Amino acid sequence: MNTPCFIVVGYNNVRIYDVAKIRVEAQKYFDAKVVLITEKKTASDEQFADLVIETTLEVTQLPASADVVHQYLATESLSPIGILPFSDRGVPLGALLAQKNRLPGALPEQAKAGLDKQIFRQLDTRASFHPAGYRTVTSQPVTSLNELKDLVDSLGGKAFIKPAKEGNSRGCQVIEYIEQCESIWASLAPYREAGILVESLIENAKEFSWDSVAGKQWITEKHTTEGHYRAEYQQVVPACLTPADEILLRSAGEHMRELVSSSNGAWHNEIFLLPGATAAVETNMRPAGMHIWDLAMLSFENFNPWLLWLRWAAEGKYTAEPLKQNYYSGIRMLRARVSGTLQALPDVEQLALQAGITLHEASFSAKIGDILNGEIKTNADFIGHIILRDSSHEQLLNSLETLATAIESAAEIS
Repeated sequence: MNTPCFIVVGYNNVRIYDVAKIRVEAQKYFDAKVVLITEKKTASDEQFADLVIETTLEVTQLPASADVVHQYLATESLSPIGILPFSDRGVPLGALLAQKNRLPGALPEQAKAGLDKQIFRQLDTRASFHPAGYRTVTSQPVTSLNELKDLVDSLGGKAFIKPAKEGNSRGCQVIEYIEQCESIWASLAPYREAGILVESLIENAKEFSWDSVAGKQWITEKHTTEGHYRAEYQQVVPACLTPADEILLRSAGEHMRELVSSSNGAWHNEIFLLPGATAAVETNMRPAGMHIWDLAMLSFENFNPWLLWLRWAAEGKYTAEPLKQNYYSGIRMLRARVSGTLQALPDVEQLALQAGITLHEASFSAKIGDILNGEIKTNADFIGHIILRDSSHEQLLNSLETLATAIESAAEIS
């Protein structure tokens, strides 16, 4: 008799810690194993999954990768009971595996929009309906420096440029004047083969995400660095909104979901909010990063998104019942004040105690001796994070700012 298993398809960066959470829930509630599919094994992967399969996630190789997975499962006497696409690159293979095993999931054709941002823009532009206040964003691929300059000129001399098939803010840059095009185009060399998109620059807007799992949904408040590069440094769950703005954002998030796939289980749709209007940043057919699901667990009563996702993957249950809020919860990424070598890290618990702040979690990703970058280009440039919660939104923001400033000031960098 085969052993039941959930298949986690891909993971981004350090999110192996979330695979560990999935494994705990799978064992406790389903008596099932967890199989992790990754493009390149690391030394720690096998500590967090029962079986690790190494195979390519390239879209052109999906049938071959599905065959590799099938062979491993047969050898290990494992039967999949749920497919969990866990990275943007893992979404297409996850959809194919769900289809082959007759399990809940987006259709393979729909899943392409979860990886290729250009496909989503095309779907949005061609849509026969858009919610009230929703604006489409001009988005075009460019294949040369001259194309880039011409397009930026047509957009008024300003634009936003990003790789078509990357996440984690990799390569995302603001073009503030045409003279920057040459250096920016050179910096995007690693991403050009997979495609580069240039979009109209949305200014003076706030950014949020519409997060959803198996029908349960909430709005996450996002804070992004200013300047040439854009990286998210703070998330708050749930966002503190006027009723009108909440309606705008929920309508935009649902619209993005319906454009792509009504049968996908987890969403992280990023949205700009302007006065009386919204515009899509991008759609993500997988769980949010930066501990957003963990923040939701802290903020909402009796809510376990990881278990809910497993139940959706196994049973396809989708319930849109509202969540009951108890707290606001937030994560703040920690930065290096200057570029240089990390010499020492402070005692975060002591700093929190001195400031009268209740600390839920603190973690450093940087280690003594690491070379740090004072300019945040992607999320990988942060040195750690803190997580707090409070019944007051204003107090939570104040505490995140106060404690983060104290920690960053106390870190010794030469």
